[in-house]
Amino acid sequence: MQDHEQHSQSDYILSDDLSAIDWWRLANIMADAHLFDSKPFDIARAFHGSYAAVFAFKGDLLVGAARATSDGVFYASVFDVVVAPDHQRNGVGRLIMEGLLVKLPFDRIFLTSVFGKEPFYSKFGFLEQTNAMGCYSGDALKSAIQRGVLQHAND
Repeated sequence: MQDHEQHSQSDYILSDDLSAIDWWRLANIMADAHLFDSKPFDIARAFHGSYAAVFAFKGDLLVGAARATSDGVFYASVFDVVVAPDHQRNGVGRLIMEGLLVKLPFDRIFLTSVFGKEPFYSKFGFLEQTNAMGCYSGDALKSAIQRGVLQHAND
């Protein structure tokens, strides 16, 4: 069993300053947390194109992030909620979600969760949605079907 240094939530600060982000570090956090493996340039483009983003730091070290897209009126979708594995279970995810949700004053907020994380998101009022569908292509489609994220509708 690996020992983890314990931190308090007060050890962390949130920022929405995109210019201060080490995109290579964020790409590594996402890969280490098994969110996905993507190029830093693509991750930067996604965050820059988002409606809102928050980043968690411990000192100068980036330890987590999340972003949301929105039409700015009715809907928002939360994406890429991630915390570096060695900083998980210290309240960082909660801090990030609280910081992001404050920026989303909408009646309908959607979120795609990693399997097993549903109880975490339910603490923020998220419920399982029964009418959602996804349209993926290429390797993303193959991966989503293999992982059980997508399944063919019964015709």
